[in-house]
Amino acid sequence: MSKKLLAAAIAAALAPAAVMAEASNVTIYGRVDYGFMSRGGDNNGATQRGRDGRLNDFEDGILGTNRFGFKGSEDLGNGLKAIYEFEFGFSGDSGTSFGSTTNRHSWVGLTGAFGTALGGRVDGARYSFVGKYDPFKNQTVANAGSLFGVTSGLGQADRADNAVVYISPEVAPGLKFLAAYTTSLLTETGSSALAAAGNVNTDIETGDTPLYALAAMYDNGPISLLLDYENLKIKNSAASGSDLEFDLWVFGASYDFGVVKLSAYYESTEGDDSASKLASNGDGWLIGLSAPVTSNITLKASYVQANDDRADNRDCSKWGLGGEYAFSKRTTAYATYAKINNDSAAVCSISKNATGNSGLPTGTAGAPTSAGYGDSGFNIGLAHTF
Repeated sequence: MSKKLLAAAIAAALAPAAVMAEASNVTIYGRVDYGFMSRGGDNNGATQRGRDGRLNDFEDGILGTNRFGFKGSEDLGNGLKAIYEFEFGFSGDSGTSFGSTTNRHSWVGLTGAFGTALGGRVDGARYSFVGKYDPFKNQTVANAGSLFGVTSGLGQADRADNAVVYISPEVAPGLKFLAAYTTSLLTETGSSALAAAGNVNTDIETGDTPLYALAAMYDNGPISLLLDYENLKIKNSAASGSDLEFDLWVFGASYDFGVVKLSAYYESTEGDDSASKLASNGDGWLIGLSAPVTSNITLKASYVQANDDRADNRDCSKWGLGGEYAFSKRTTAYATYAKINNDSAAVCSISKNATGNSGLPTGTAGAPTSAGYGDSGFNIGLAHTF
């Protein structure tokens, strides 16, 4: 079959789908990212769990998690639109979905002069905000969020289940407000109680993780500012049967000078009582820069400090250097190096994204994993978006 006939056959096969997509205003988008990552250490200590050697492996989703999704809107008249987005994550180097879930986020909502309101599974507020001011966007071996997740004791919730979100219109040039609430951040409401004690004498809220967030966001020209407060509870979790409760404060700022963009981020997580402080009591900050050297080349650097005040000698820090080469607006090559310095009792380790953590996932038999390993590492790779 000639190339012209083949092209015509493909166009004919796809025409009905294209017409349907246009009629319902659907956009299909995605990202494919693949590269090489090497991690290790020089002391075979806590970050390596006593194992020897470097972990060298091909990895997907280093500069950004592999995904494909559908989004769109419907004009309802009078400036009101229905909006939706449904996004899947997938593994580019094996036959399984990325991580432990099939959908990264999925929500439906309304937008208009009143602002935007939506509900479903949405991107986590704290996770998204550190990614906004981290020059490495919560990705690569240099990401900041994985350190904050370890020292805070609360991890990094990259998605919020069971959530409703409201984002105001601009109340002044560049200024918007956000309010969000979830009945249970990481699980379905009541699911932990149903799995406990054979459902005998267990309060239905046990294990639920309600959270609310309030944020002010200012983005105007080269200036970006953020102030975010979040309150998280773990229901009926303390030994006394009472709730654990935590206050989270986030501040971010950046200024784009053109030749370089400077950014800073600070967060504090603290329990409200003595039992809660045993679970989380710390803070962290980062400073970063991103410099477009040419129209194709961007250099990045960051320094991250993460402090865990629950015990002595549990602080850690990381510095990272990286570069990206844009072949086009959609195809980018990248390389990054990072080095962690741990206090004697700290366990921060190298992972490819902010949801990575130290140690081993439940159920593994002591093998190194991509979740976190070593105190130094580098990665190279190629990413394409569509």
